[in-house]
Amino acid sequence: MESKLRVMLDKTNVNGSQSLLQVIEMPVVEKRKRLNWQEQDMDKREIIGNWIDERPSLGDKITLYRQNDKLFLETWYNDGCHSLDEMQATEVENGIKLEDLGGNLFGEYFLLSTDNSLQFCNSSECFYTAKRAAA
Repeated sequence: MESKLRVMLDKTNVNGSQSLLQVIEMPVVEKRKRLNWQEQDMDKREIIGNWIDERPSLGDKITLYRQNDKLFLETWYNDGCHSLDEMQATEVENGIKLEDLGGNLFGEYFLLSTDNSLQFCNSSECFYTAKRAAA
């Protein structure tokens, strides 16, 4: 008998033709091909900034960009994984607070400061500033 989660994922359509389960189980080669298709959209992106998370064992590459009046934070992790999150921007005293539109259980957010630094923050402090990457 299939698990309820597996059945739910199989019934959730991603792009009209594939279920979320099919996308999750997709081979790595196919996922990379699909990500390469995204390169065609690069000319439609307004890059706001690029940074590198230089904390030990990380090295993640982070890009903040605007496309079709939406703001996205894209991260390429050191292990080859990828994430793309739509962000909600709120002007605050020292810059722009960037929160994942899907929410964050831990209350963490990014702060794009007035000097274009990308800071990692939580409810009590900004605890890390990513290094700006060469353009």
